[in-house]
Amino acid sequence: MNAASRPFGMTRRDLKRLLPGAVFALGWLALYLPVYWGFAEGPWRRDENAHALILMAIAAGAAGVRLATEPFGLTDKPAEIAQGGAFILAGLAAAMLGRASEAELVASASQAPLALGAALSLFGWAGVRRLWFPIALTLYLVIWPGWALDALTAPLKIAVSQTVAAALYAAGLPVAHAGAVISAGPYQLLVADACAGLNSLIALTAVGAVYLYMVKHADWRVNAMVLASLAPIAVAANICRVAILVLITWFMGFDAGQGFLHDGAGLVMFALALALVFSVDALAVFLFLRRAQR
Repeated sequence: MNAASRPFGMTRRDLKRLLPGAVFALGWLALYLPVYWGFAEGPWRRDENAHALILMAIAAGAAGVRLATEPFGLTDKPAEIAQGGAFILAGLAAAMLGRASEAELVASASQAPLALGAALSLFGWAGVRRLWFPIALTLYLVIWPGWALDALTAPLKIAVSQTVAAALYAAGLPVAHAGAVISAGPYQLLVADACAGLNSLIALTAVGAVYLYMVKHADWRVNAMVLASLAPIAVAANICRVAILVLITWFMGFDAGQGFLHDGAGLVMFALALALVFSVDALAVFLFLRRAQR
């Protein structure tokens, strides 16, 4: 075959290398397309799962780029093939059980063992180590039930409302709290799940992980410092968001605090949180990398 007849300049060897990934992608779509359709009509529309499609695209892109640009040898070790097959069977069983019972948690959680099993049975543990990032991102695609989210966010909601009420009361405003409800004069505001910090924490950890994966810092201390900063930054950003919403409600009325300013405050706080993450990264690079080069 000459160069002119090759599709997109690819050789037969290139096509053979991409074939396992292409077959797996087609099988994945055939299995999960009905599941994704149901998710798109329900859980993916909720705030706590709004990140799923973006992270799915990032995971697919990261895996596709690695498979297309790096040589992956197919494993010939029976143990790795058997272990990968076990993960695949577990993932398929969970996927079918989730579809049959309409259990979103089970159906969404089946993606992680299936992705791990496919990589292991095709490329062995060496391939799994090279594809660890897109495999790990499938854990962010798990759709947790409401009772689990309530159990996780209840302490956060109380802590946020208590902190905001104490800070604004110290500033001279008639603000108090009872549980997750903040009273500001004649107004009462419930600190909802979206304001508790869990959504921001999930989104920030995902964005932070993608960022660290792309920049590939040589010093593990830089990565550790950035990862350790994500949870405090997310909680602090949501405390500021709730405080701003209470102030808007107090000075401009209830409708103003629940209108477009509500979503606008969330976007502004998330942007500031991202800026803080990048600032922590720059500080960590200065402390651990640039000083070491002097």
